[in-house]
Amino acid sequence: MTNVSDRAVLMHNGRVRDGAIGREAQRRQTRARVLDAAVVEFQRSGANSADINAIAETAGVSRSTFYFHFPTKEHVLLELIRRDESRLGEELGSFLDSPHDLQAVLEEIIRLVVALEKQWGAGLFRDVIGLYFSPTRLREEQWSQHPTYVLLAAEIERARHRGELYDDVDSLHSAAFFLIGVHALLTTTSESDTGRDEVLEKFVKSTLRSVQRSVRPG
Repeated sequence: MTNVSDRAVLMHNGRVRDGAIGREAQRRQTRARVLDAAVVEFQRSGANSADINAIAETAGVSRSTFYFHFPTKEHVLLELIRRDESRLGEELGSFLDSPHDLQAVLEEIIRLVVALEKQWGAGLFRDVIGLYFSPTRLREEQWSQHPTYVLLAAEIERARHRGELYDDVDSLHSAAFFLIGVHALLTTTSESDTGRDEVLEKFVKSTLRSVQRSVRPG
């Protein structure tokens, strides 16, 4: 039988757990609010010129709270990458559940990235991508942490095992080269460029030509 002392300990531990869970939920809500305010300011002024005081005021927090969650502006961009690429990875994963070939996968990735560019705005998109592919980005940021890269590399590897690609195709390098190329093309052209779609279409075709066998077995 549980004695009074045991019940007191259980009640205390329950309150501690509930309190910890509540604080963590509040921390996450504050972080999300700060991120949303930062995105608006970054879209308005650009990452380099963004006003931290304006972000804090919009989020309803102190300047020190901003720095508690995001030590630098680069950390804001990295958090934005994590948040929205996670969503993009989920959408790509849903697409992969339906019948598809490698060309369709490449075209779907381009569609998703272009949609993300529209959501962020061209200026913020360039800021984010500049950090994404920067050789000086934070050490913990590795390709393997990006779901789109992981999913694409797996699709390329499956196509290679099916005999559709050359035997020496490196799925990891090929996925990285494609993603770098797509983002480079998008950041060096604007949505209003009449030839942009054609350039992206040609890029898909050239990517496939570089890895696909000229005559597929069977």
